This record gives sequence, structure tokens and C-alpha cells, in this order.
Amino acid sequence: MDEGTALLIVGGILSFMGVLMNINPIKFDEDLMGALEGELTDRENMLRNFGAQLRTVIGAFAITIGIIAIYNRDLAESDAENLLVSMGVGFVLLMGVIAGGYYRGFVDRLVIPPLVIFTVLSGICFYFGLM
Repeated sequence: MDEGTALLIVGGILSFMGVLMNINPIKFDEDLMGALEGELTDRENMLRNFGAQLRTVIGAFAITIGIIAIYNRDLAESDAENLLVSMGVGFVLLMGVIAGGYYRGFVDRLVIPPLVIFTVLSGICFYFGLM
């Protein structure tokens, strides 16, 4: 596999994640964090909808980064390596922010699926970017 294929894989995964986040953001959040139980108050509904809006923005950002990766898969080898390494660093930073939310008390448990996904993506980026 070469740098172009790695960019295609990373871009495809990011784009797919972004589409899933935008199709039904409330269901995406419930699958990730668990559903709220019982009848929701107006404030809880408002906060859930606000979270869903943020999820769609995050999904759009994932699609954007995915399109950038897919579109640039034909870069020269050195440029593609630089792009992969910079994406890998960004994914590590993103994992730090996700884990930081737990340690700062924003959530009561670590959200494992994005940590696993971004660990795999950063591994792909670093492997092919530094190879």
C-alpha cells in the first residue's frame, strides 16, 4: 500500500463517519453515550437538540477532512507523507481532547469508540507518512 491508498482509506472512513453523524445525530449520540431515560423536560430537550446540532457540525468537519484526504491522494510522495503525518498529529490531539473531557469532568466515562477509530487512523497516517 502506498501513501495515496492510505489517504483514500483515511478519507473514506472520515467521510463515512461524518455522514453517519449527520443522518441522525440524536440516535448517533444515544448509541455513543446512552439514551436519556424517562420523559424529557423542555430544558433537556433543548440541550439534546443543541448536542445534536454540534454533532452535525462535527460530522461536517469529518466529511471536510475526508474530502481533503481523498482529493489529495495523488500528491507527490513527499507531500503525501507530510499530509499523512500532519493528519496523524491532528488525530492524536483529537484523542487527547476526547480523553480530556473525561478528566475535566465533562462526561462520566471515557467514550471508547472514537478513541479506537482515531488510534487506528493515526496509526495508518504515521505508518505510511513516516515510512
